[in-house]
Amino acid sequence: MIRSVFIAALFGVGLWVSGCAPAKPSADAAAPAAEAAPILQIEDPWAAVTPGGASVAAGFVAIANSGGGDVLLGAESARAGRTEIHEMTAEGDVMRMRKVDSLEVPAGDVVKLSAGGAHHLMFFDITAPFEAGQTVPVTLVFQKAGRVDAAFTVRPRNASGDNGGHAGHEGHKTP
Repeated sequence: MIRSVFIAALFGVGLWVSGCAPAKPSADAAAPAAEAAPILQIEDPWAAVTPGGASVAAGFVAIANSGGGDVLLGAESARAGRTEIHEMTAEGDVMRMRKVDSLEVPAGDVVKLSAGGAHHLMFFDITAPFEAGQTVPVTLVFQKAGRVDAAFTVRPRNASGDNGGHAGHEGHKTP
């Protein structure tokens, strides 16, 4: 019993002494560099003209990031009941559209949400048709940069009849 107490006491003194010694940094333990903050520039935000009676609209924008990486988490607009980030994918000869929860905005890159491109914004339950020349206020929500306001100019799609893969959106039903 006395021997067990003696060994425990020596062990405790050893721990106390080692706790008093200055910590030696290992050669591998480099302090992580602070990640650069995103520096975002919102370029050419626009929304497509909608026909009367439509309840949905599409929005497009380029996000240039000259700082650290960020993530677009979503968007909001007073002109829509709900705004979502959507992704277009080809499955055979059919284009499919689905909501995505976020979109990476890598450092030093430009992410384009474009007509006919892989990503765009969808405005659901719009309060009134989007008419050429109007401005639609939109708040883009980023993981690091936070809330960034943008004015989306409403304009017709190009004269070539490009619908950017969005024909038939007027049939969307909202829950």
